[in-house]
Amino acid sequence: MYNHHGYFDQVIDHLGKQSMILLHPCSLVQASLPKILAEVPASHLEEMNAKLKISAELAFERFSKIPGIKPVKSSAAMYMMVRIDPDAFDIANDVDFCTKLLAEQNAFCLPGACFSDRNMFRIITCCKPETIQDFADRLQTFCLAHSKQ
Repeated sequence: MYNHHGYFDQVIDHLGKQSMILLHPCSLVQASLPKILAEVPASHLEEMNAKLKISAELAFERFSKIPGIKPVKSSAAMYMMVRIDPDAFDIANDVDFCTKLLAEQNAFCLPGACFSDRNMFRIITCCKPETIQDFADRLQTFCLAHSKQ
């Protein structure tokens, strides 16, 4: 992320404020939802839930093995918060962690500061297991490279 002139300093604060406003479906989805839920077979929803569970469990399992971070097991969410031990890395904070992870490993996650929760980052878990594996590999490489030990 380019921020040499400090233009991005206030954006993080405003993203946190806007996140509460933007976390809602659009009116088109809201209007369509009753019909979608009535016509989609239960088997499809069960299959989707099973896929989401597999990805979430895989992310939790892989991240639990990486020194310096601790995933927070989510329930009925398509994202996961991961706690960063600031003493384990040569990194200033969660924003620095996410910025460097993107620059060095081309792996994107949101800093906890976006959600008023410092020393954490958030990833989505509603993707294929292969994507979770790839992200976990990149995250592990990054954490090892920046470990103080």
